[in-house]
Amino acid sequence: MMDKIINRYASYLLLLGALFCLSACHRSYEPLPRDERQISPEAGGRLHMNQAEIQSRANAYIRQLAFDLARQELELLSDKVVRDSLQSVLDKAEKFADAHLIYLYDSKHRKRYLNGKKRIAYFLEHGYLSSYEDDPSLVLLTLEDGNYSQPEGMDYVPRDMSELYNLSAYPHTSSLEISAGQLERLDLRGLQDLRRLQIKGAKDGLIVDATDCAKLREIQVTGTPNLTIRQHPDARFKLIVSKSYFSSLSKLGVEQATSLYLEDVRLRDIDLLGKVSPSITSLSITVEAGDVYGADGLRYRPLPFDNTFITQLSNQLPQLQRLQVTFAERQDFDRASFDKLKLPALQELSIGIRPKKGAVARSSWGRNVHFSLSGCPALKKVELLHLYAPEIDLSPLNSSTTPQLQQVLFSGATETLTAPSLSHTFAFDVEVEEVEQINVPPSAKKKGNLTLRDYNSRGELDHEYLRSQFASVYGLAVSLPPSKYVPHTDEQEIWFAFNILDFSGEQWRGFKGLVYFRGLHGTASRTIPIDYLDFGHLTKANISASSITVNPGCIVKNAPEGLRIYYASAGQQE
Repeated sequence: MMDKIINRYASYLLLLGALFCLSACHRSYEPLPRDERQISPEAGGRLHMNQAEIQSRANAYIRQLAFDLARQELELLSDKVVRDSLQSVLDKAEKFADAHLIYLYDSKHRKRYLNGKKRIAYFLEHGYLSSYEDDPSLVLLTLEDGNYSQPEGMDYVPRDMSELYNLSAYPHTSSLEISAGQLERLDLRGLQDLRRLQIKGAKDGLIVDATDCAKLREIQVTGTPNLTIRQHPDARFKLIVSKSYFSSLSKLGVEQATSLYLEDVRLRDIDLLGKVSPSITSLSITVEAGDVYGADGLRYRPLPFDNTFITQLSNQLPQLQRLQVTFAERQDFDRASFDKLKLPALQELSIGIRPKKGAVARSSWGRNVHFSLSGCPALKKVELLHLYAPEIDLSPLNSSTTPQLQQVLFSGATETLTAPSLSHTFAFDVEVEEVEQINVPPSAKKKGNLTLRDYNSRGELDHEYLRSQFASVYGLAVSLPPSKYVPHTDEQEIWFAFNILDFSGEQWRGFKGLVYFRGLHGTASRTIPIDYLDFGHLTKANISASSITVNPGCIVKNAPEGLRIYYASAGQQE
């Protein structure tokens, strides 16, 4: 009897074990989300998921364009009527996606749909797409971490994208920004409203078909070596090219560009001007240092700005209105003869050296600089940027050769700066790290309006001389402290660079102008190295700021009502 009981108990245990093993082998699922949030392939429901949950999950996958996952869910449906109905929706959605959504293939030939979740949701609800309005800006960029879930109009693409289809399904796109990955061809046919095109990171030799894009107004390409863009003959656009090399710029349609910007570009064919339209109005180039070798093993050279290039520029671009030239190295700047420029229509000229980190040692300042630019009679604005030289002489700029010149900007450092000899009113903006002396030619007396920004002087600029020579002086720190300085009746702004400021003297009673407590260094900062400050006869109307920060322990007297005084903590003093 006991043996029978033991046998039955053993059989019962074996049956329980078998049932437990079968349960463990069942497919497991995570709970179904109620909305259309992204569902990962690993997610699933728990044991005994009902048919309604499976149906809901399949619907969600269809709307997320994850058709393979939706198909797997359909296999779990036991109700044939429901399964057949969902299969019909899936077939309809997949057919719609292939015809009306952008899709790509990566290097492993995996297919991915882009920018279509809202489109397919609208189609499944209404059954048509004719009244649906897309965002006219389309952004398809790569992302390091591989997260491809983004708002409509901004989808991320894999870096190994090798094929891209159906951009023409978005015919009202006016702006396209795309990382080209490993594409060999990019078909933009059908995008007749496209006005702005930006391509990044393309494979060497990418071919872009833009023959339907007659409305293009701006093309920007970055890191796109030997790119070819087939243009519509009526397209006229601003062309911006950076960090690339080309056998020839003709492949970009440069002859149709109305303005051209080239930064860190190298060419095999450096006869650039033979390709540019003579009607071009703006040209900006950087003169780089050194050759590079492309993926094809060939050598590519930087654009020159030597005498030959300047001669070509003068002969071939008679309508040029704006010219900007930035040099990577000082020696290339020194070799250029800007006075040989002959551009009768040129209105704006910007010449400079690319700034480097840290201070420029005097041993690297280079030779003295002077400009006449007599071959550019229409000039209205001249910028000389990041130039370092013992002497900067701008006196050859005069009203006879440049009668329309209205503004001259100089930045950098120099010992002696000579202003232009213009006999008509002009603005002279000086942004220098160091300047010892500013001279004004006799013909320019009281004609220029001097603005000094962020300057430093080892000595003292002659405040009275500059006031007597310029029509106005803005930003000049006076050489005397306020206790000894007597303000002029017509002075509207006065800058002081002292740590002891005393305005209690009678000369400040009734002063109507503004007073700036700004040092020669860091003029943009509100923290001022002040140790003693007596506002004396000044009122709040004389102060250029609503609050002032002074050094710890600073003695402050007669502060105007409403003016806030802050004490800097240790280590914050300028």
